[in-house]
Amino acid sequence: MLSICQRTRSTLLKTTMDIEQLLSKIRSVPKDNTLYLLEKLPCETGLFASNGNVLYMVRNDEHCASMNVKTDFLSLDTNIFVSAFNQSVSSFENGYYNSVELELSESSDIEANLSAFVNLCLAHSTYMRGKEFMSFFDSLVSLFQLPREQQYKNLVGLMGELLLIEYVFQNFKEDLSLYWHNEGSTSRLDFTCPYANFEVKTTASDTLSFTIKHNQLFVNSEDNYLVAVSIEENNSGCTLEELITRLLQDPEICNSMNFSINIEKEKRRISPSEINSRRFVLKKINVFRATDINPIVNVPDCIEDLSYKLNLLPFSTTPFLEILPKR
Repeated sequence: MLSICQRTRSTLLKTTMDIEQLLSKIRSVPKDNTLYLLEKLPCETGLFASNGNVLYMVRNDEHCASMNVKTDFLSLDTNIFVSAFNQSVSSFENGYYNSVELELSESSDIEANLSAFVNLCLAHSTYMRGKEFMSFFDSLVSLFQLPREQQYKNLVGLMGELLLIEYVFQNFKEDLSLYWHNEGSTSRLDFTCPYANFEVKTTASDTLSFTIKHNQLFVNSEDNYLVAVSIEENNSGCTLEELITRLLQDPEICNSMNFSINIEKEKRRISPSEINSRRFVLKKINVFRATDINPIVNVPDCIEDLSYKLNLLPFSTTPFLEILPKR
């Protein structure tokens, strides 16, 4: 019989948790095959500690059949019966639950893994109300199988895309986060909007030369735009983590499960230390209509996967107001 330790606090929409404090809680509970409640989340979901690992549990209202799946970092158990030692003071009713457990003891990057796991569990409980649990598990598996590409260019690229989201909302009240990486890592362009498509290139230097994949931007390019985001590494700026927190705490934008998943995927491609140490400021955003900057109108059929460096300095820019929907 499993017990539930009564330690809860209210969790508000888009609240981010103190990962160091949560990890300390996990390490403090006994390793006695018992469930200990760490955080009660919205919609009858919660985070638990057990034997040094963290679990996310959801009531099995969707009647998932009993199943057990294990990957390198994750364990899925569905339709398991959970009961409390003292039901009169428990935050959860006895019943059948689905759970996914994150293995922490074997991880070489415990805090980064825990942060990604907790943020997505909170997003699932908030935006999906604990529903579509198996799809959520599939998203977690994809996330924790991603390669660790801790490169500076990934940090710069993500910084540029998120600064663009913030800039467009602050200046034009348009929430681009709804259209960001809509098809995950296979998205052809960074933003696929009903009115236009945006491919974002970010630079931390003074150049406006970027590597272009010709077919990506210039095939079916009538509604495509290239957005060149210029940033500068500067101690007066913000870190990527600060920018993400700012976006997630703004109640008017970035309110979707898709955005939360993509944030965690992209963060795992960057060195955790650089997420919190390198600071950037936004210098300028230039938008170019793809049809205006296409240097090769007719590409022979025998040429495939054409890529090249394109210098954007000679080309005229397009104002965002001409692209965004009229209000």
